[in-house]
Amino acid sequence: MPQKKKKKAVLSKSTFIKGLQCPKALYLYKNRYFLRDPVSPEQRAKFNRGTIVGVYARDLFPGGVDASPKTHFQMAQSVEKTAALIEEGQTDVIYEAAFSFEDVVVALDILYRENGQWKGMEVKSSRKISDTYRWDAALQYYIISGSGLELKDFSIAYINKDYVRQGDINIHNLFITESLLSHVKKLKHETGEKISQLKEVAALKKSPDIPIGTQCHSPYPCEFIGHCWKKIPRDSVLKLQGIPGEQKFEWHHQGLQSAGQVYDQLENPADFQKQMESIEKGETVADKGLLTQFMTENPGREKIYQSAYFAPVVPLFDQTSPYQHLPFAVFSTPVEHFNPQAHLVKPGMFPAKEITGQLAQINQEADTIWVFDASYEKSILEFLRQFVPDQSELIQNFISKLKDMGQAFEKGYVIKPSFIQPDTPEKILQHLGQEPQELPPKIIIPQQADALYQKLWRLEEVEEKHEGVNGLTTYVVNRGENLFRLFKLLKTLSV
Repeated sequence: MPQKKKKKAVLSKSTFIKGLQCPKALYLYKNRYFLRDPVSPEQRAKFNRGTIVGVYARDLFPGGVDASPKTHFQMAQSVEKTAALIEEGQTDVIYEAAFSFEDVVVALDILYRENGQWKGMEVKSSRKISDTYRWDAALQYYIISGSGLELKDFSIAYINKDYVRQGDINIHNLFITESLLSHVKKLKHETGEKISQLKEVAALKKSPDIPIGTQCHSPYPCEFIGHCWKKIPRDSVLKLQGIPGEQKFEWHHQGLQSAGQVYDQLENPADFQKQMESIEKGETVADKGLLTQFMTENPGREKIYQSAYFAPVVPLFDQTSPYQHLPFAVFSTPVEHFNPQAHLVKPGMFPAKEITGQLAQINQEADTIWVFDASYEKSILEFLRQFVPDQSELIQNFISKLKDMGQAFEKGYVIKPSFIQPDTPEKILQHLGQEPQELPPKIIIPQQADALYQKLWRLEEVEEKHEGVNGLTTYVVNRGENLFRLFKLLKTLSV
C-alpha cells in the first residue's frame, strides 16, 4: 500500500514572526519567493552566530539526543522522531525537539525533563529578551501544548552581558534563564487567533494591499524591500535624514512623495537646504568651505588608521565579557600615498601587548590619526588599556590624535541622501559613485572576518590555517585602502 504523503506545514517560527512584522511579506514569501532580495552577509552572520550559541547552550543540559532533521524540508521526520523519543522515555533531554499542530511546525532548542515533567527552553544569542522573542516563545508554547505535551515551564536563555570570565567558563553564569510561562499562557488565545489570520494571508490569491512603512525595517530588515520599494521616486521624501520615519511615511502616504513638496512643512527648512539640493539633483553636494576647513585644520604629520576586531560570544580570555570587541589586526598608511602597514596577531594570542606595540610606532610617526568611527576605535583602545597599565599614557595620547572622517557626513559637509545611510567606507564609496577595493569573497564584512579569525583558533590543518591568515591579511589591507580612498575623495570634494 503506498505511503500517505505528509502534509506540508503552512507556518513555522520564522514565517509566523515574518507575518507579525508584515502580512504582505509573509504572502510574498509563501507565494512569490523569487521576489526576495539576496540575503545580506550581515544577516547570514547573525544566523550563524545564533546557531553557534544554540549548540553551546546544550551544555546547560548535556547528554541529550539531537532530533534535528538533515534539512529543513524534512521537519515532518523530526516531529516523528521527537514524538518517539518522548514516548520511549529513554532520554531526559532532546535538542531541536519538533512539534506540529494546526499546520504549524516549530523546533525547540532544548526540551528537558525534571522530576518527571517536561520543560522547554529557547536559546537566544542576544543580551536581552525582545518582544519578538516573546512572540516566538508564545507560538512554541501554543504548538507544543496543542500537540499534546503539557510543559511545566517555558523559558528563554540569553547571554549575560555582565558575565566576566575568571578561569574556566561557567556555562550557568554565561546564560541568564528567564521563565516566560505566565506570559505565554496569557497570550495563548491571541496566538491562536494570529495563527488563523496568518494562514488566511498565506492562502490569498493575490498580495494584500499593505503600504510601505516603518515595518519594512523593524524589527528586522524585510527581504522584499527591493520589490515593494521599486516605484519610489528618486527624489522621494523618504530620503530626508534627520526626520522621524513615521513623519516621512505619513507625508509619503498623503501623496507628498517628493522631498521638495514638504519643504514648507519643515521646522527649520534652512537646515535641510543642501539635502534638498542633493535629492533633487541626484548628485553629491559638498560644503566646500566647511569641508576644506575640516580636512586642513590638522596639525603636523597625518596617518590613516584602522583596526579589525573579533568579538567572541563565549569569552576566550580572563577579564573579558561576551561580545567583547578585541583587535586582532591594525592597519596604517601615510595620507600622501598608499603605503600599507598591516599587522595580524597570531590566532590564540591575547592581543593587548602586541597591538600596543603597533600603536606605539604609529603614534611616533603621526600627529593626526584619521579613522572612521572614532568613538568605536576609542572604545577598543580604552578597553585594552586596562591590560597594559604601563602603556596607559601612550594609549591616551594615541586617542587624543584621532580624527573621524565620518564626521564629514554626520555634520553635513558632504551630502547625498539615501533611504538607508551607508555606514562603512565601502558603502559610502559606492554610494558616492566610487569603486571600492574588492574584499576577499568570503570576508567582505567585519562579522565574517571575526568568525574566520575565531575559526583559526581551532584549526590544526596547517595549509588551511595559512590560507585563512592570508585571507584576513588581504581583508585588513584592502579595507585600509578603502579608507585611504575615502580620505582622498574627501580631499577632492573640498577643492
